[in-house]
Amino acid sequence: MTGNRLSAKVAIVTGASTGLGAAICFEFAAQGATVVCADIDGVGAQATADRIAAGTGVAAAVAVDVSSPEDTARMAGFALDEFGRCDVLVANAGIPGTGSATEIEPDSWDRVLAVNLTGVWLSARAVLPHMVDKGRGSIVNQASVGGLIGVPHLAAYAASKGGVISLTRQMAADYSPLGIRVNALCPSTVLTDLVRSTYERRSQLDGSDPEDALQEKAARIPLRRLGAATDVASAAVFLASDEAAWITGIVLPVDGGITAV
Repeated sequence: MTGNRLSAKVAIVTGASTGLGAAICFEFAAQGATVVCADIDGVGAQATADRIAAGTGVAAAVAVDVSSPEDTARMAGFALDEFGRCDVLVANAGIPGTGSATEIEPDSWDRVLAVNLTGVWLSARAVLPHMVDKGRGSIVNQASVGGLIGVPHLAAYAASKGGVISLTRQMAADYSPLGIRVNALCPSTVLTDLVRSTYERRSQLDGSDPEDALQEKAARIPLRRLGAATDVASAAVFLASDEAAWITGIVLPVDGGITAV
């Protein structure tokens, strides 16, 4: 759906090559935003930007490892050099981390926390000085219902997303008085490549069938279906837009009602 809810805004979206990140890029562009598509997969980020440009939108791509202070600083600098400002950051980049507290290896734990939590902080850290200088901005952090409720075999992922939730509230407390809104989305199971790979990895641990597990998950959701990437992208548009001008520090489940039950 096209519109102008984000017209005249420049948005950086991390994790832009696939899944939720790509869907958010497309929806932002459809709503009039200029989109900086950022991803560790520079080719994938460019493909997302090219698809936006093919639809008459405006986008550019940058390769970035969000766990790197140098890369995230370069990402923010790229947006400012190309488009003169950054109005919105969607800190979406994330990786799975299958395994309970005794199953996951320390190296895997460290990498999940580095991307999913430190990456959110570094991305915000890179754009906040510009937003503070302008006296406005919106940051949307990608958390998860896994940061709100217990999820089997996802120790590192759940810990990282719980950290994102706390960081979101903390940044909102610090920066809302300066005109910068900071909010978080908490999707439940959205059928992306990342989610499918998580269920496939889990099946290696517990012997479950990934497709059966996904169907069982859908049956437990009050709305009786898994999420679509557009469900999350639409919520991101709202929080990034001026429609949410008096909303900051919230943690919004986009979960088909799973946290209600």
